[in-house]
Amino acid sequence: MYALNRAQIIGHLTEKPEIRQTPSGQMVGDLNIMSRSTFINASGQPQSSTSYHNVVVWRGLAEICDKYLKKGSQVYVNGRIQTDEWQDPQGQKRFKTRITADEMILLDPRTAMPAVGNPKVSGGLNQSEVIGNATKDPELRQTPNGDSVCSFGIATNFSWKDRAGTQQEKTEFHNIVAWGELARALAETVKKGRKVYVAGRLQTRSWETPDGQKRWTTEIVADRALALGVYDPELGAPDSSGAKVTLSEPVIKSDSPSSGSVIPENPMPVPAINYESEIKPEDLPF
Repeated sequence: MYALNRAQIIGHLTEKPEIRQTPSGQMVGDLNIMSRSTFINASGQPQSSTSYHNVVVWRGLAEICDKYLKKGSQVYVNGRIQTDEWQDPQGQKRFKTRITADEMILLDPRTAMPAVGNPKVSGGLNQSEVIGNATKDPELRQTPNGDSVCSFGIATNFSWKDRAGTQQEKTEFHNIVAWGELARALAETVKKGRKVYVAGRLQTRSWETPDGQKRWTTEIVADRALALGVYDPELGAPDSSGAKVTLSEPVIKSDSPSSGSVIPENPMPVPAINYESEIKPEDLPF
C-alpha cells in the first residue's frame, strides 16, 4: 500500500436510502448524509459547518441499510473517496464525488434519548485523509479580504483483484484547498510529484456556468498537511557526497478561511443522486 484515501462521516440521512439490485443480482444503495461539524476559523473562534455527502453501499451493507435505516437515522461511515465520470446526452463530461463505504455503524438508540445541549459533545464528524502525489504545484492567491488560499490536486491509487483474479488499479484525483499560513507553507514546499499527507474536511460547493447550468465540485479543505520525504532538520539529510543537508521543516500549522472568503464555507445541499456510473460491480474488490 503506497497511498491513503480515507473518509469518515458521522451524520443523519436526509432521506430514506435508495436500495436497488444490479443486473447481476447484487444489492447496492445510495445514502445522502448531512453532517454538522465545528472547526476553528482564522480568528481562533469555533465555527460550524454543514456538509452533504453521497455514500454508496454494497451487498451486506445495502441490505442492512434497507432494513434498518430511514430518513433522520444517524450513522458512522468509514470509506474511500471516489469520483465517477460519465457523459451527458450532449456529450459533456460530468463528474460526481461520493464515498464508497467499507464500514458502517448504526447510531440510533433503541429507546428515545434526550437531546444533547452541550456543543462540545454534539454535532457530527467530517474528516478525510489522503496520502498521494501532488498533480501540480500549489497555486497561491489572495482573496479580496486579504486571505491567502492555495489549491492543488493529489492523486491516490487503489488496487484490487476482480472476480477473475486479475489485478486492477484505479487512480483517484482529489482537489485540495488550504488557507492562511498553511496555504503559504504548502506553496513554498510542495511541488508537482511530491508525496503529501493532507487531513481535513470534505466540502461540496456549487456555481453556475456562463450558460446558466449548475455545477458542483468536491474538495478537501485542509487543516493539516505534511510534506513527506522530509528529514528531521536536526539530523539533516545526506547528499550525494555524504554530507548533511538541512531540509525545510514539514508543514504543520493551519488557518481556516474567514467568513467573507471567496470559496463558500457552507456548500449548497447536494441533490438526490441519479446518474450513470462506469463502476461495474464485478470489478469491485469485495
